[in-house]
Amino acid sequence: MNKLQAMPAVPLIIEPDPDDADFANVLVDATIAGRPYRLILDTGAARTTLDPDDYTRGLSPVGQDASSAAFGGRMTESLVTVTDLAAGPLHVAALDVARSEREVGSRLGMDVLGRYCCHFRLDAGHLDLGTPPGIRAGNNLETDRRGHVYVDVHWPGASGRACWDTGAGTTVVNHEFWMAHPELFEQIGVSVGTDGQGARAETPLLLMAESVIGHRSFTRHKAVAVDLSAVNRTLDEPMDLILGYPTIRQADWLFDFPARRWTLTS
Repeated sequence: MNKLQAMPAVPLIIEPDPDDADFANVLVDATIAGRPYRLILDTGAARTTLDPDDYTRGLSPVGQDASSAAFGGRMTESLVTVTDLAAGPLHVAALDVARSEREVGSRLGMDVLGRYCCHFRLDAGHLDLGTPPGIRAGNNLETDRRGHVYVDVHWPGASGRACWDTGAGTTVVNHEFWMAHPELFEQIGVSVGTDGQGARAETPLLLMAESVIGHRSFTRHKAVAVDLSAVNRTLDEPMDLILGYPTIRQADWLFDFPARRWTLTS
């Protein structure tokens, strides 16, 4: 067994979109208070969110949490305290999570992931904890006050600010950025997408030109165009893009959240 395989790891479950195999959800199996849960691995979620069930409905609210979604919706949800959340070696004894009022998919957010040094290896199906031997995370990690991760995407003569989001099944381009840089995107159809609050919308389906992130080239791949102006007004860092599964799967990403450093490892 090599050293990478010997590191503590959370198995990842890749669930392709039934309508387009280039898009996918990334999931993890977890237990909370001894009960099994399957959660979307979501670095785009500041807070872990659980769908309503017999366990969460029985918990008394301890506060409220407001969030925004890609299609511009705002939602305020009750906070409840859950105990003994575990996903492989990830463990939190007690955590205030958002109790969703709708079944839109339970999510493991940055309130848990941000406590660890995380090596995201989607193609290998692992989230490793810790830094691999011989690897140095040399880039400053940029986050906002809610823990969202930001990286820069480069093309010849253009750059975009992107939120790095394992919870996004597809990469999203702000409609305004698409219009400002039409040479970087080829429209190839339309797609129907669902955001983190369950809202559905028809969006232009694009091919995004080859780009560079962290001095590494990323091949041309699919994306969708969405008007992000409403959600951007709620953020410290406005987004030109949301990097989802079609982008993220092209590399292995090491984010040392406590040390605020990152790098690409493959």
